Amino acid sequence: MLVKDIIVLACQFTENEELGRAIEENETLSDKQNKEVEKFVKCFNLVSNEIASEFVPIKKVEQLETHDGKILFSNFSAKPYKILYVKNSLGRKVRFKVFEDHIVAFCKKAIVAYSILPSTLDLNGSFDSFLPERIYGYGVAREYLFMQGKFDDADVFEERFKNSLEYICRQTPHARLPRRRWI
Repeated sequence: MLVKDIIVLACQFTENEELGRAIEENETLSDKQNKEVEKFVKCFNLVSNEIASEFVPIKKVEQLETHDGKILFSNFSAKPYKILYVKNSLGRKVRFKVFEDHIVAFCKKAIVAYSILPSTLDLNGSFDSFLPERIYGYGVAREYLFMQGKFDDADVFEERFKNSLEYICRQTPHARLPRRRWI
């Protein structure tokens, strides 16, 4: 997906069709339009972080060496947002403790599963997501309208954003509960 496409959609939702058309057609933007685009991009990054931290986490699993039981966050390929679990080389879960710049897990080699926040993107950035562009557009429109002080309009998009996310999250296979069986 392209950030640009989501911002064009959010421009339509917030009645900024002229800005959306200018972005879509790669026209030269005025200073005022560039400031508005910066606001939309900032809103996109806020929404992207919200989705990753509250609804659809981005998970990574890495095998790392420990030094005296410590694993520095600087050794990870991405900055961890939340440590999900730590396993030893045999695949057994190990107790761990999280500190400001490292975790402590007593094993020589650790398999660490963690979630990360998405990287900050600009207008020409691209990213992968199974969520429809429309959901991102609702979230960006909500944030933009909040920034403009249009709270009633923002509440409409807040409801659409949350309801759409909850519906999609209920439909994904990893979020479904298994059927009950008689014993």
